[in-house]
Amino acid sequence: MQKFDVYFSAIREQRKALEVQHPSGCCLITPVQPGNTGPCEVTVSEAARWIVEGNFRIATPDEANKFRAQRDAARARSAPDSLMRTRALFDAAMTTKGPTHA
Repeated sequence: MQKFDVYFSAIREQRKALEVQHPSGCCLITPVQPGNTGPCEVTVSEAARWIVEGNFRIATPDEANKFRAQRDAARARSAPDSLMRTRALFDAAMTTKGPTHA
């Protein structure tokens, strides 16, 4: 078996294991090296490759909970601003005079 066959076989095996653990098709991974970026949510195919390459690992439940709490807080902070911007754009569009027809 050639080196690349072993590599892709390991990715396939990792992907199968992740698909069982994460039926949604996405999982949370975190870098192996400390100080790099924090956890990120990726597809199981991407996670399998990066785990086999040794750059990432599956996030622990504590890391996953912290990530989701931060994500939800950021969404909550941006939602009111987004809603106000959307309302302002809608109001501006509705009050703009269009061409008049004679």
